[in-house]
Amino acid sequence: MKTNLSVDGDYFKNQIKTLRKKLNECMVTGILDDDFEDNLTKLSQMEETLLTELIPYYRTSLDNTKKTSMKINSIKKLGASSFNGFLKSTLRINEKLFITSSIDGNVQFFYIDIVDTFYDGTQIQQEWTLPIKEIKEAVSYIYKLSPKEILLFGVRGGLYIISSDNFDQIPNVNGEIKVKSLQVNSCINDFGRCLAINDSLFIVESGEERLNLLELTKEKDEYSLIFHKDIYCNIPNWTVLEKISCNYFVVGTKTGQLYFIKYENNKLTITESFNFLSEEIRKIKRLETGDGDNNSLMVMGNNGQIGILSLSEDTEPKLIKTQLNDLKGNLFDIQSKKGTAVILSEDGIIYLFEEDFGSWHLNLDTTMENVFFTNVLALDTSRYLLMDVDGNLNLLDIDRIDTKEDLFNLPLYG
Repeated sequence: MKTNLSVDGDYFKNQIKTLRKKLNECMVTGILDDDFEDNLTKLSQMEETLLTELIPYYRTSLDNTKKTSMKINSIKKLGASSFNGFLKSTLRINEKLFITSSIDGNVQFFYIDIVDTFYDGTQIQQEWTLPIKEIKEAVSYIYKLSPKEILLFGVRGGLYIISSDNFDQIPNVNGEIKVKSLQVNSCINDFGRCLAINDSLFIVESGEERLNLLELTKEKDEYSLIFHKDIYCNIPNWTVLEKISCNYFVVGTKTGQLYFIKYENNKLTITESFNFLSEEIRKIKRLETGDGDNNSLMVMGNNGQIGILSLSEDTEPKLIKTQLNDLKGNLFDIQSKKGTAVILSEDGIIYLFEEDFGSWHLNLDTTMENVFFTNVLALDTSRYLLMDVDGNLNLLDIDRIDTKEDLFNLPLYG
């Protein structure tokens, strides 16, 4: 494969030889050129750029001696509290703190920490809080309003703002968390599937086929919600939503259709729709490349059906890539971070997709079978959290070349 690098390799090597020659001369004369350190710094920066750009070339090379692999490890649990039931919704508040809701109506925090140990070097630990006693219904959607405030949509119509002065640590829910109920200017009996399309607007389920606009306002530190009953669109047999960009989102259906919808001029407008899968769409997720871009959508559903949509610069759907037929079972959950995407199948299979040069591909060699998990959550680069049927968290560790340090530390000969 022809390399396309921003740094000229021959120039880089010649500069190294030149600096080596000057260093050897310095060892004889004791005189070092005034610009030696500056040139050395520039070369170090060029080396970092080269190594970073070479990562995908190495990963896709036939001579690659380090193959990507996956491993599941248990996570040590601290404290007496735990999670029981199945996850209904989750929000990552910051690097270490998450908030969850179970289908049984328990809203809890959990804290993930990486600590140094004498024997293992590093160890990941988890700690759960008690449920928040003021909330007694399952929460369908959780949204972070600010570093100190979180909005929760209850399945029985409750709206709550929970706040804390310190979300940097795991909170004491009986002393450090404040819970306040909000009212809506409409009779909404429940909040089912919801989606934030910007900082103050939400798309909410209001009837079997209807999506309505809900607006969050704030005046004198007081929040209120306005239900816009006249701003809506009807989508038959819809199943899932995913935000694409500000005021722009996509909806999947039971019949495999995709609807792209924009909110503008006080209207929800379907800008495009087409058949994408022949089965029910179970999940839509934006994929994050190694550079942090989110220019692709993964759409997945029953009977192993999956496909990827590329988005152009203005985020309109542009290209439908070839759908894959190598997957098994009903695909129901996915998370993506920094060039990887992990998918769960109801058949107890974990699939891994990887991104190189902006394109995503299925790594069948890493597929794990007979491992049944209910949810996957992104943790950090090449690390995901898996929840099992007993509510226990496990660490999925993907061993791959991710950074320039990984590449630099590889042995010269396999």
